Amino acid sequence: MNKRELQEIGGEVTEELGKGFSLFRLAVKNIFTYFWLNAKICLTLACLSFLICLFTVYNAAVQDRNEQFARESASCNLYCCESSSLFKKFKETGVDIAYSDDIYVHSFNQLITNLYGVGGQWLGNSSYFVLKIDGEEYRPYENISFCTTASPQNNYFTAADYTELRARTGKTSFFVAGNYPAADDEIAVNETLLDAYRIEPEGLIGKEISVYIKDPREGKEPLLFQYTAKVAGIMTADLSRLTGHSADSNLRPAVLFRYENTFFRSATVVRHRAYLSKWPTVEQVDTWGFGSASPNTVYLGYIKLAQIQNLNNLQVLATNLYIIVGTALVIGLVLTIFLVIDKYMKVFSRSGGILLSFGMRRSQLYGLLVLQLLLLCIVSVPISFALTFVGYFAINAVVKWATDVMLTLSLRRIAGTLLFGVITVVALSLFFFTYAVLKLRRHTVRQFLATEVN
Repeated sequence: MNKRELQEIGGEVTEELGKGFSLFRLAVKNIFTYFWLNAKICLTLACLSFLICLFTVYNAAVQDRNEQFARESASCNLYCCESSSLFKKFKETGVDIAYSDDIYVHSFNQLITNLYGVGGQWLGNSSYFVLKIDGEEYRPYENISFCTTASPQNNYFTAADYTELRARTGKTSFFVAGNYPAADDEIAVNETLLDAYRIEPEGLIGKEISVYIKDPREGKEPLLFQYTAKVAGIMTADLSRLTGHSADSNLRPAVLFRYENTFFRSATVVRHRAYLSKWPTVEQVDTWGFGSASPNTVYLGYIKLAQIQNLNNLQVLATNLYIIVGTALVIGLVLTIFLVIDKYMKVFSRSGGILLSFGMRRSQLYGLLVLQLLLLCIVSVPISFALTFVGYFAINAVVKWATDVMLTLSLRRIAGTLLFGVITVVALSLFFFTYAVLKLRRHTVRQFLATEVN
């Protein structure tokens, strides 16, 4: 560089130093002067942040999906049977039980058998029943299980039921109107039962409802008057959609009694149930039927285990990728940045020598370096975010195609992950700044000017 060129640059520097925000303008000019070198650093920082964000987002998404799935299936992580000996044998396997109790179901088996000559209808279905409210009879438009249940603790709904209800619907109560039966002559009815009979729930609280067993053929008189009770509450239809209260689980109450009710206690079948602390394996579940000694011995979460296994496999894969592939790529990118930054410092040293020759203080020079690195960070962050989202949705599409598992991510997790990526880029830039300052602080102006750029 000859004397005239130095004087021209010196004039520009002197003019810039006399203006407000001169360091910012100089930083921008330096970046555009050595555009490709700065672009390489910016893209390398963006790629490093992208890798960190992508693996973090993917791990967080798998973890979120695991937690969400556990909440949305909480009520079916349940072992249930009628046999007390089988239930005792089940407990002796050492399985970790979070909560266990008994519930009772009113049996219509003998009654229906005597009337219609058919057996096995201990629950009954709605085709056998007619409801009467305010003198008007209602017949079912569709057949559903007429399951009448009660809990000895008069607390039918468990913590797992509430967990799944909140996860699926955001609700915190199983009653859309009224409350749990408080007196022996009170009942709660399910919205699904009312829907089957085309009964509007409005105004039903406090009214008496009579239940008949009546021949479904037209023109027949009532064969037996069953029971009359006051409606204390209406249960949400969402109860019937919970995984642990499916139509074939015998745990979906159409009518909820108090345990002390004399009519209810007249003919009951006991169901022992145990909610597990964690999800079992398929091999464990296969041993719990004990030869299927009872047709009503069942683990309700069996069909969910395949999805759980897929999620666990995804989490293991994500962890391995994060540790092995991610670490290797990050190390490679950091080494690349060091190589690029070494050339960057030589270029900056040459320009810094010129700036120092025309009156710039060292503190201003270091401030200029900070500004340049800050500008590179600001540009690299949105690039890394864009790459992260594209990569995440691409991986999610592949995972959905291969395993039928759709990953989701909460806004809180997304914000935390992106913040982590920003902090990583800024921390790395500050590290390079410290490295540069330590390398340059002992240089004289002559050494700055004599720096050779390869």
